[in-house]
Amino acid sequence: MHEMSLFEKILHTNIINFIIVVSTLVWIFKKANLGALIQKLADDVRLSVEKSSNNAQSAISQYKSTKKSTKDTPKLQEEIISQAKSNAQSIKEKIEQKTLLEKYELKKSIEKMLSSQNEKYKKLTIDEVYTASINIAKEEVQKRLDEVTHQRLIQKSIEELDKIEGSLS
Repeated sequence: MHEMSLFEKILHTNIINFIIVVSTLVWIFKKANLGALIQKLADDVRLSVEKSSNNAQSAISQYKSTKKSTKDTPKLQEEIISQAKSNAQSIKEKIEQKTLLEKYELKKSIEKMLSSQNEKYKKLTIDEVYTASINIAKEEVQKRLDEVTHQRLIQKSIEELDKIEGSLS
């Protein structure tokens, strides 16, 4: 027989090892159903790429829309500012009118209250002065009347009452 060189022996061994490894991998591949797993990973990557592409298209569309709408932004700002100034002026005028009306009504109310209080205290003062005057006059009359004059006035009052009573009957 013929002797093999070392190189040939290593080559044969490597080929056998390669066949064993490939066979083992094929057997593992079939048992673990790696084809479905790889297909699933590929599908996930494909969906992710499609989703990213759709998102990119959507972002570009939104960018174009926003770019188009921002062209009118200064004009819209001027309109909003103008409208805000108009509304502020209108509100200011309404507040001024309402304030003047409330001021007038408050002044009227205060004048009415003061007039009422003035009348009340005026009446109280008159009543007190009247009562004091009567008391002072009574005391003065009592001091000045002597007993005889007093009797004469009583008699005169009785006669007057009799006259009134006679005219009524």
